[in-house]
Formats: sequence, structure tokens, C-alpha cells
Amino acid sequence: MDFVHLMHDRLATTVMIYFLVVGLWGLLEFARGGAIGGSVAGALVIGQVLVVIQGLFGLGLFVNGPRPEDPIHILYGAAAAVVLPFVWSYVRDKAPRQGLLIYSLVALFIFGLAIRGMTTAG
Repeated sequence: MDFVHLMHDRLATTVMIYFLVVGLWGLLEFARGGAIGGSVAGALVIGQVLVVIQGLFGLGLFVNGPRPEDPIHILYGAAAAVVLPFVWSYVRDKAPRQGLLIYSLVALFIFGLAIRGMTTAG
């Protein structure tokens, strides 16, 4: 279980930094007049995969190992896992430029969820 705990902990830091960079990158592209494109969209997909993998490690810890001191930790993780697909279902019919702004803000929101998840892990 030590390996699973270590991976869950390190992926938390990775997700936090990754979504900060993607969010700021998206905002910079938006400020330059850009729209959602393959690079930012691909980065968001990679980030979503990271969140899901971290959630699987967290599930392994929940079932077999130490549980978080504050149960809201699980809510932060679940929200981070579902917010991007939910936003995709909303944004897919919007203008690509508007989509870039929304996705960038959501990336920063996931960054915030990662911080809160880390502070409630115990």
C-alpha cells in the first residue's frame, strides 16, 4: 500500500501543477485571440486521464488502506473527475473561442480542487 499512497500523493501534485499550467496557457491563448484547438484540447484530455488515474489510486487506498481524515476530500476528487466531461457536454456546441475561455477557467478550477483535496487529505 505504500506504493499506492506514494503515487496518489505525487499525482496530486502533478495534477495541481498541470492544470495550473494548462489553465494559464489557455487564458494566454484566449488573450491572443485564439480559440480552442488540438493542443489545448489534447492537454485537457491528458489532464483528465491523470485525474482518473489518481482517483483509481485513491479508490485503492479507500478500500485497502488509510482513509482521508475529512470525507470532503472524496468530494473534491469526484468533482475534479466529473467537471471536465460535464463542461465538454455544455461547451461542444459553443463557439471555439468561448470554449477556450471556459475550458481555461475550468482547468484553474480543477487546480483549486487539487489544492483543496491536498489540504483535506490529512
